[in-house]
Amino acid sequence: MRQWAQVVGYAEDLQAAYDYFKANAGFLAAERFLARYNQAVSVITAHPRGCAVRGHGWRQSPLPHSTYSIFYGERGDYWLLVGIQSTVQDPDRIQALLLIREVGASPV
Repeated sequence: MRQWAQVVGYAEDLQAAYDYFKANAGFLAAERFLARYNQAVSVITAHPRGCAVRGHGWRQSPLPHSTYSIFYGERGDYWLLVGIQSTVQDPDRIQALLLIREVGASPV
């Protein structure tokens, strides 16, 4: 079984999404988001090839009842979690962010 790693910035993405829900919809909404995130991570770690590779080269796992998605991919002998982003923003911005993280950040 392959190992999982995160790039620098991934944890900050999760915190920013949590903070967004907390500020805009309250603590319970933020906690529901976090529960959906944890469920999605459980699914992708059990079945990492369950999401198709997107045009930018990363797999995208949408979080239920949210505009956010987890972006991840297979890199050598491990799986890399690279971002948690809202998909209502410019797709080119998301692609650029993922590329910058892949090229400039080592897994932690």
